[in-house]
Amino acid sequence: MNLLKKGIFALLITGAIVSCEDDDTIVDPIESTSGTGLTEITFPEIPTSSVSASGDGTIITIRPQGLGIDSYVVDFGDLNSTSDIVTIIEDAGTASYDYPNDIAEGTYTITVTAKSDEGFPDVVQTINVTIVPGITAVLSAPDSPIILDENVYAIFSDGIESDGAFIPYTNTISGSDFEDGDAEYNEVEVGDIKNKVTQYSKLHGTVAASISFNPAIVIADVFGTGASADYIHLDLHSVHDIGVDKVKITLGGKTFEQTLINDVWTGLDIDFASEGITQVDEITLELGTSGTASNEATLNVDNIYLYREPLSVPEFTFDEVASDYDVTFANASELATSYSWDFGDGIGSSTEENPTYSYNDDGLEMAYMVTLTTTNFLNKTTFITKEVTVGGASGPINPEIIHGDFNLDDSAMSDAWKIANTTGNSNPFGRSSDGSCAEYDGTDDGSKTRGAKWSSSQSANTDGTAVAGDTRYAYQAITLSPNTDYIFEYEYAIVTGGAETNSVVASILNGHYSDSAEAVASNALVAHVGTESKGKFADNSCTGGTTMKLQFRSNSVGEVAIFIYAVTDKDAYVDNVKVYPAP
Repeated sequence: MNLLKKGIFALLITGAIVSCEDDDTIVDPIESTSGTGLTEITFPEIPTSSVSASGDGTIITIRPQGLGIDSYVVDFGDLNSTSDIVTIIEDAGTASYDYPNDIAEGTYTITVTAKSDEGFPDVVQTINVTIVPGITAVLSAPDSPIILDENVYAIFSDGIESDGAFIPYTNTISGSDFEDGDAEYNEVEVGDIKNKVTQYSKLHGTVAASISFNPAIVIADVFGTGASADYIHLDLHSVHDIGVDKVKITLGGKTFEQTLINDVWTGLDIDFASEGITQVDEITLELGTSGTASNEATLNVDNIYLYREPLSVPEFTFDEVASDYDVTFANASELATSYSWDFGDGIGSSTEENPTYSYNDDGLEMAYMVTLTTTNFLNKTTFITKEVTVGGASGPINPEIIHGDFNLDDSAMSDAWKIANTTGNSNPFGRSSDGSCAEYDGTDDGSKTRGAKWSSSQSANTDGTAVAGDTRYAYQAITLSPNTDYIFEYEYAIVTGGAETNSVVASILNGHYSDSAEAVASNALVAHVGTESKGKFADNSCTGGTTMKLQFRSNSVGEVAIFIYAVTDKDAYVDNVKVYPAP
């Protein structure tokens, strides 16, 4: 038996005269012009070797040959057709027949009858062939889904097309059986980037394709427990000459029909909520009511996926001001169609987009967990929660200056005043017992305390730049209330007898810095060059020091820094550095 699939095939019947000397030799017939003529017709058996070829179609061609034959009658064995019997009258002629493609597989008996015009009996030969019709390949595919990956669960889809390639979906339904129905199933690759497309053929009559799922798809939990899908999508395509023009789709107990345009991909979306579909056990595809199935009755399907509308992304900001019990909230959400605020005090709520809420003014500092819940246009919710602090002490921040009294004689005190990177000496100053006679709280007991000291070998250049390896800079970053007036206070002293250029330079820098050269080159919020040389703090009955109070306004973020160095050829001292809100 011959098995023939997807191609045009020729069965050649050849004539032969068997030699007496060699029973296996096949030679050409010799016609006699003077003899008595043939006494019978000869007709060898039809070859029975299997033949395979590529290409679409299920056409078989017969080319019989023999001796003493006037004509051949070829019956291709299709019992459902009256056009399958063909007569060949010319020498070495052929007969062809295109077998139907509407059955998945068929076995036929081909009968060739050789006839003589000399009155000899007919000679008959037969062969059985099995025909497996091929599927006409689809040449194009629909565009890939444009929905974000996290909002898609693919049943059959390569993924998202990007720069000529496919990015596979990470979310894929498992346990799907595409060959569950009685239609013929095939999967082909289309185009340069080999997009995969599934094909179903033989969708005649009640023949149906079926995609089954084990376990069944529960719509409410497609994206995780309680995270439901909104729709199912299918892309459908058929060439009417070899396909179907109308498709019936059944899923979740509901049936839908889609009319197809010839050789055009058509997208179908089904709304689970409006159709009341809660579970999908299988998807069946068959010929639609009053639809026409032609030839192979092939349907191409791609991009079968479940998807949801993108959820809203809630976000908000608020004006957090100390001691202010009235808070204005600014919505910054995306894809939101409605808003629901819970202000966290068990009382207040709002549906405004940008509400202002007044908390209870009891003079105490309180923290509330404020929740904004937003919905997308399908009314599905998402939320965000932030902590909002109101009330408490009024006024600007009063910063703590670490070791502003310089009283400790250890590394912790020096470390508090170091800048991370310096072109001078990594130590911020020398430590000295010749500090101010005043304590950090302003009391004066007539005896000196510890302080910071710069000697001539630790001085900066006159422009403030560092002498490599020598110059020492005292630096400390602090954070204040933004755009607020403050007082920068400190005491300095310079030993007498030096040059008139001797000075102690102290400033508040406009920001935080990690490099001493950048700090020197920056524009300070306030700065002072102290040149009074009245000796050590303790000289002349503790009158050697000079107290400086400089007012400045903090910047818009409140990030500033204290920066102190000396330009001197005599010892210079600093003590009791403070920053506090201006009165």
